[in-house]
Amino acid sequence: MEIGISDSAQRLAKIKTALVVTICLLVPAAEVRAEDWSQWGGPNRDFTVKTRKLANAWPDDGPKRLWKRPLGAGYSSIVVADGKLYTMYRDGDDDVVVCIRAESGKTAWEHMYPAPIYPGNKLDFGKGPNATPLLLRDRIITIGFTGKMECLSLDKGESIWSHDLVKEFGGKIHEFGYSPSPLAYKGVVIVLVGGKKHGVMAFSPRDGSVVWKSAPHDISYASPIIINVDGQDQIVFMSSTEVIGIDATDGSFLWSHPCVNQYKNNATGPIWGKDNLLWVATQMDGGTRVLKLTQRQGKTTVKQVWFNRKVKVFHWNAIRIGDYVYASIGNNTTTISAVNVKTGEIAWRERGFHKALCLYADNKLIFLDENGQLAMAKVSPEKIDILSKVQLTERVSWTVPTLVGRVLFVRDKKDIMALDLG
Repeated sequence: MEIGISDSAQRLAKIKTALVVTICLLVPAAEVRAEDWSQWGGPNRDFTVKTRKLANAWPDDGPKRLWKRPLGAGYSSIVVADGKLYTMYRDGDDDVVVCIRAESGKTAWEHMYPAPIYPGNKLDFGKGPNATPLLLRDRIITIGFTGKMECLSLDKGESIWSHDLVKEFGGKIHEFGYSPSPLAYKGVVIVLVGGKKHGVMAFSPRDGSVVWKSAPHDISYASPIIINVDGQDQIVFMSSTEVIGIDATDGSFLWSHPCVNQYKNNATGPIWGKDNLLWVATQMDGGTRVLKLTQRQGKTTVKQVWFNRKVKVFHWNAIRIGDYVYASIGNNTTTISAVNVKTGEIAWRERGFHKALCLYADNKLIFLDENGQLAMAKVSPEKIDILSKVQLTERVSWTVPTLVGRVLFVRDKKDIMALDLG
């Protein structure tokens, strides 16, 4: 009898442990306030925010500058929570994660770690970092130029756990540096790994343990998104030659569709709509296509609705508003354009802005082009109305601005600044 009671107690303890682990995994990894910008693409990962009462025009010299300071080289965009900014930059052979006070621009803490370049890396555009950090409740997840993933405490920047995606998991060495930004989903952190072992992996944010890993898949530079296809959550990401969908709960393969360009390089992310239409864009001869996805009993059907070789998007983002996508279209020379998601037809083009990075707030498109020109416009399927523009910086700008409340945070290849858009 005593043995039976002991066995029962042990079994009960195991059950309690399993329940605790399950609850930890089910609690959302990111509790985001409406005014926070916690990940690549902002609150909804679509570059739209609910900010209201932005100014309808700026002075000739641009919006009021609250502060400006040196930062360091890199393209990681800025995430924000509780009055602090977080991003990454490069210092020699080290990646640096930095926390900056939003009201003053002063550094709260920095975390630096060695990240020597791999022989397969190409440095035509610098040493990154490229990926955008992911903010969780009390910690931040970052992935550097060489695929080193760090989990740090938000308050002091102390290391909680880390992984080397290349050395530990056989991850892909990206020619121009690791770029896909991590993604939070139902208590886990989703990371693109690539290589011959695992295409995508899910990690526990608590201790970095592996929750699940997918079959091998190639990956490219674009960041993944979560979509819901007729009740099924899917992770959608780009490889060098395809767009791929896997089950968000366990990483099992669901579908793929060709998306090839002459460089085998897909650097812009797909866009999902509630009408089950998936916008998939790439550069050069790859053009853009829209796919119709339907799901029944776990099987996803993919149908190409249209393909337009003239709609080219490379390493900048695009935004869907209603039935139109607004983005820089082109390659060597680009124009801000409106593209009908249903048909692929280009409704209009606006010259004068090259390779612009966009966000949408207060019914306005705010964009920063490659040459450092910041602009604000009203857009519709019929036209674009430029409200204001200013030459903000003379340096190359390849980082999407971040808007929190009415403050816009912008970085170029050297500096970071805060602008009041109110």
